[in-house]
Amino acid sequence: MQVACSNDLILDSRRAAWLPKTGTLVLADLFLGLGAARRRKPDLYPSTHQELWERLLSLLDDLKPAEVALLGDIKPAQGMVEGEEREELRQLFKKLGSGGRKVIQVVGHPDRAQGPALKDTGVTPVEQHRVGAFTLMHRRRIFVYPRQEPGVLWINGGVHPLFAVPSQDPQGQADWMRVPAFLATGYALILPPFVPWAQGFEVMQPERLPKQAKAWSLLAERLTPLDLPNLPPPPQHLAALVRVPKRAGTKEE
Repeated sequence: MQVACSNDLILDSRRAAWLPKTGTLVLADLFLGLGAARRRKPDLYPSTHQELWERLLSLLDDLKPAEVALLGDIKPAQGMVEGEEREELRQLFKKLGSGGRKVIQVVGHPDRAQGPALKDTGVTPVEQHRVGAFTLMHRRRIFVYPRQEPGVLWINGGVHPLFAVPSQDPQGQADWMRVPAFLATGYALILPPFVPWAQGFEVMQPERLPKQAKAWSLLAERLTPLDLPNLPPPPQHLAALVRVPKRAGTKEE
């Protein structure tokens, strides 16, 4: 399912943004190279490896992009490659770059520019990438009111929007549900992660967003517009999620 924000910005329910004028496919936090490690820890991380590949291949086959932009690390901090991951990464970049397709990686910090996960990929990460009327970035702190550039829209993969929406439990009683979403603030488009379990902690408060903000929830491969002005305030336990403290010396994207 697709939603057109403009004639050159299309949201795809496969967790991607499509820029048809330049033939650019944009994905945030692909993390496909984590497949081998995640499969060894099924109690902690549900296995979605096959589903990720199917979704990625369907995007490449259907859209036939000339360029794929990956926002975020291939692995956290482009770090260690374990077991089968080296072969998985090799296959990933072979497929991404097939037919001469250009592959761009945008990271949040220059110290993420190298690491074991990028060895032999031929990809040199950048901090920003300009494509047509868009600037691609992967930052946590700059997402609602980025630095203004006339005629330029930011596309950011560093924040994973969540909205709390009224729902019902299996017994039909009133309940709440957190749903991932695409968020367009008028200044920037904020992407959900390509990997579902990378869901973030940014439960959005509609009253804190610009009046022109729009959002589309992503559930069961459907994009549904959210009525932000009339979305009721979520309960406190959903409005204030706690982020796990980072280890000393690490940086926030």
